[in-house]
Amino acid sequence: MFRFLATAVPETMPHDEVLISPEKLDSALVLRLRGPLSGEEVERTAVKLADVTGVVPPPGFVVLDLRGVSELSGSAARMLGEFTGHNGARGIRTAVVLGHGTESFRLVRGAVASALLPIHDTIDDALSWHPTPQAGRDPDEILAEQLAALTRVLLDATTLEQVLRQIAAAATVLVPHAEVVSVTLRDPAGQFFTPVETHGVATELDRAQYEAGTGPCVDAARPDGPAYVLDQDLATTSAWPRFSTVAARHGLGSVLSTALHPSPAPVTLDGALNIYSHRNGITADDRHRALLLATHASLALARSHVAEVAQLEAAHLRDAIASRDVIGQAKGILMARQGLTAEEAFELLRRTSQDINVKLADVAATLVARRDELSV
Repeated sequence: MFRFLATAVPETMPHDEVLISPEKLDSALVLRLRGPLSGEEVERTAVKLADVTGVVPPPGFVVLDLRGVSELSGSAARMLGEFTGHNGARGIRTAVVLGHGTESFRLVRGAVASALLPIHDTIDDALSWHPTPQAGRDPDEILAEQLAALTRVLLDATTLEQVLRQIAAAATVLVPHAEVVSVTLRDPAGQFFTPVETHGVATELDRAQYEAGTGPCVDAARPDGPAYVLDQDLATTSAWPRFSTVAARHGLGSVLSTALHPSPAPVTLDGALNIYSHRNGITADDRHRALLLATHASLALARSHVAEVAQLEAAHLRDAIASRDVIGQAKGILMARQGLTAEEAFELLRRTSQDINVKLADVAATLVARRDELSV
């Protein structure tokens, strides 16, 4: 049976965001979800699920493995019902793998009828319930069909953000050992930013490279950079010590960044498709597929309008300014209350961010918003 083997998600990866790990089988697209599926994560996860199942055609059956979901809310159960209904309209059946007798089981069953969304104890049980064998198919033929389907989806995209999201989602499905994926873009001023990612860990990994001014995604995104940069063992890499340290903290040991150079004059828009995996986890087949995806991404981005690019850059600039301002305010509070220097205050914020697995800007925003409540 032709099968893409999904790698295990590192236990050190933060749990404050839902991570979706696809596994493409002959008979189903299995999506393993891990993290808290509640609050704002419900809407974000709905978008991710739509992207993953929309960019490539599943074999008529999607299995959602929810056993790694630490918290599932009522709104999440209703979202799963809507996802099931949307799949049904496309002729795709959906099943859930979830422990019976749990609160999550009760919520899902209360939101969606068993006839529409059956719940199974294991993935094997789900596959036995609705097998759709495609034995004997050539893997290259299947890949060609998937890339053709992706091309149609990208041609139908109406915004640059949609194109980028779909490329990142496609990478998680089509590149067998991709664990987290991001897209780096380089604006006309030479500044790098990450407009889309499949998990916040990818943004943190990218940011470590932007701040250092070097790293796989930075090197590949430069106009004069290589077609791709591959490092299979970041733990022993001396070229990017800061980036390697961040990657090791999240249990990720290899990276593949493939160049995106879609923009002729007058628009300057270069970038890279970044794929992070475990140590020695990226194979020659992964590299081949990533390069094919990067070609599709470059062509799709080349179709984007100048106004779309300008809008994306403006949003990036606003976010950067807002983050810088709130971090500056938080540093000021720490300096005044604890007698720290600016460098010491920033280091305290950074260390707290790492210790509690919350983005530095969010830690700073909490401190500023609750300055009268918190003892710092």
